[in-house]
Amino acid sequence: MANKSELSLGSFADLPSEQTLKSALSALQRGPIRFRRNHVIACEGDSADYVFLVVRGVVRSCKSFQNGECAVVAFYLPGDLFGWGDEIRPLSIEAASDAMVMLIKRRGLASLAENNARLAGFVGLVALSELQLAQEHATIIGMDAKNRFLVFLRAWVRRSGASNSIHLRMGYQDIADHLGMKIETLSRTITELERSGVLARASARGMLTLQKPFFM
Repeated sequence: MANKSELSLGSFADLPSEQTLKSALSALQRGPIRFRRNHVIACEGDSADYVFLVVRGVVRSCKSFQNGECAVVAFYLPGDLFGWGDEIRPLSIEAASDAMVMLIKRRGLASLAENNARLAGFVGLVALSELQLAQEHATIIGMDAKNRFLVFLRAWVRRSGASNSIHLRMGYQDIADHLGMKIETLSRTITELERSGVLARASARGMLTLQKPFFM
């Protein structure tokens, strides 16, 4: 996957060297807009008129089912640009925590990319990053609960640049829905990892501290 610096807010803003192109990019932007936790940013089935750049907080892509269950397909962190691949939204986009999101006109960005090789390469990285997130998610579903959660934490550390302290700003229900398990199973898994000395829960909600290396 492209590393964090390649898909950051700063690199996106600084990508084109021409002032006219910078001005054109600025004209395509709306926001940043603040969204409260669980607020719907875009609905499944909507026309994908915008791509999204997370400025602050965590955003999720998800699908709700008639039986009330929800599958969280991906989480997006500050600096992530996403929503490029489909003209019709296959998933809903929601704030998994209080978030700030920049909306960028999709067709306008595509038109600019046609005439700027660096911007086209950047957009290609965005599409590849989304595909790889989906592929990584698909590979963990067959694992047992403990390994699913550990793989999730490894990916979170890599993407967020965290060290031994991880702040999971979204709720445990979101994580359970992402990992395809009941929240009770997730809670038991975290408790087992605490007892084995792999991690500790801090008093702050969603704050986990890694007690010893757990990378493969």
